[in-house]
Amino acid sequence: MKMRIGMRWLAVLTLWAGANEAIAAPPPTVVEVLGFKPLQSGVNVTTPTAAELSACRVEAVRPVKLASGKSTSGWILRDGKGAMLRRFVDSDGDGKVDVYSYFLNGEEAYREADSNFNEKIDQFRWMGANGSKWGMSLKEDGKITYWKNISPEEVSQEMLAAVVTKDLARLQTLMISKEELDALELPESELNRIKAVRERAPEKFQKTTAALLKIGEQTRWVHLETSAPQCIPADSLGSKYDLVRHRSGTIMYNDGKEHNWLQTGEMIRIGHSWRIVDSPVPGSNVAVANGGSEAGIVGVPKEAEALVKKLQDLDGAAPKGTAAPKELIAYNMARAGLLQEIGAVIKGADRETWLKQVADSLSAAAQSGEGHKPAADQLKAASKQLATDSPGSGLAAYFAYRDMQSEYSIRLNGTKAEEAAKIQDEWRTRLTAFVRDYPTAEDTPDALMQLGMAHEFGGRDKEAIATYKTVADNFKSSPLAARAAGAVRRLGLDGQSLELVGPTVGGEEFNIASLKGKMVIVYYWSGQNDQCKRDFTLLKGILAGYAPKGVELLTINLDNSPAEAIKFLNETRITGTHLHQPGGIDCPLAVGFGITVVPNAFLVGIDGKVLNRAAQVSMMEDEIRKALPK
Repeated sequence: MKMRIGMRWLAVLTLWAGANEAIAAPPPTVVEVLGFKPLQSGVNVTTPTAAELSACRVEAVRPVKLASGKSTSGWILRDGKGAMLRRFVDSDGDGKVDVYSYFLNGEEAYREADSNFNEKIDQFRWMGANGSKWGMSLKEDGKITYWKNISPEEVSQEMLAAVVTKDLARLQTLMISKEELDALELPESELNRIKAVRERAPEKFQKTTAALLKIGEQTRWVHLETSAPQCIPADSLGSKYDLVRHRSGTIMYNDGKEHNWLQTGEMIRIGHSWRIVDSPVPGSNVAVANGGSEAGIVGVPKEAEALVKKLQDLDGAAPKGTAAPKELIAYNMARAGLLQEIGAVIKGADRETWLKQVADSLSAAAQSGEGHKPAADQLKAASKQLATDSPGSGLAAYFAYRDMQSEYSIRLNGTKAEEAAKIQDEWRTRLTAFVRDYPTAEDTPDALMQLGMAHEFGGRDKEAIATYKTVADNFKSSPLAARAAGAVRRLGLDGQSLELVGPTVGGEEFNIASLKGKMVIVYYWSGQNDQCKRDFTLLKGILAGYAPKGVELLTINLDNSPAEAIKFLNETRITGTHLHQPGGIDCPLAVGFGITVVPNAFLVGIDGKVLNRAAQVSMMEDEIRKALPK
């Protein structure tokens, strides 16, 4: 690996001779670029066939001037249709490539980086269709030392891979560290429980790998089964921070002949990553860590095993998302019934996990098609019963929130415009009551975000900002905290300079600062949104009259892939700069400004400051005409 990074194609990848000079060496050939492979195994990227090589081309990356006076540089490999395959960049202007990007169907799907510029790769990121995990290699030897970002699903994939390869070190990169445990500042009893389970993990791992004789290279991960993560509030736990965890998870895998299962044990969220506490163990029972001894590992009772098997079979034959509402309703109602039966057998704290899934299934059925009244009625009745039997509990909050969401969704479906305002007012009132009654529930951050949006759309910016700030300040461990902070930032944009940097649909880095001196329409959109389609027609008309006067269009596409954006742009033929990042509505360009819906538009003046952070395309021509220098 050191040779691969250090040689840098020798002179071939000696990129730019200086900040504004021409390329000092001819571009590498297509074959030379394709000679570079991902260091991590199993990465899915697009690689052209031998017959497709002749149509591929290598081109230079457009340089971006850095504060140091140097410029970025690099090479892009495109296929015969113009879709990006590879992008290798020198990001600090020292003439050496330090970011290697690989693409799948035109979308960046994997990246390796030399973040300290010592010619050794130390970061590995999976993106787009490949996932979201972000691994760090402190030894710079190509092996992941710890995970900066990893989802529960990806944790389970890594766990299975560790078992298949009998690699304890790989498993240990997923385990919660002493430093992370100390940082949680848990009470002594909880800390000791987790430590005791963790210390026995290596021995259990050896037993697991010895017991699973049928797994090998043919083994494939299928999916991870979990319920919603549990949040244990800091004040009830006696810790400094809330504890967010999955008490258990079931990995379904195929050993080459049949499906089988592994239990993950407990998973705890640390920042943007999830950590395991224990070794995986074989079996289809849902094992829940509930204490510091072997006797505390509780499985599904024997009388519930047949029901759990029925549930697994039902889920295995679940209808696809494109199925007719009738199919989805039948599936979710059947699932709710089975889960209620299981919940009647399960005792203690574990029962709550199953009952929460009842609420999820009833909510899904209630909102299918135009609404399913029996499911909605059943959900409401259960919610009222829990509010009476266990007021203020996490389970009561869980049912109450899904009852609210279902009722709101059903009422909005097909409602008349004159009734919508009343429904929105009632929704805001219910959200306010929910966050008051359940200030630390796991759904409270989401309820606050919904409340902030309701305030914002109702023109109550002061209340919206205060609500978003509550999420950002009081729920820092929530994934919604960053979006809430972005919303606060967006609501304060008027009169401020707009900082916006991101990749174009073609993969080149773009900075809005390069448009200073021009008026810029910044427009967030999706090709799936009908209003966006209508707005593009209006925008084309605006640009026809005002582009010659210095008006530019900068759009940010929030579809799943750049290919979708490019297809739509080719059809509309609109002039402008178009950005796209993996992640859709969850990409940094959207989260950074708290974008929750499209369309969303800003109007930026020639001085680079925002004139209107809530611009409407239908009224934009008048704003532009008034703001342009006479």
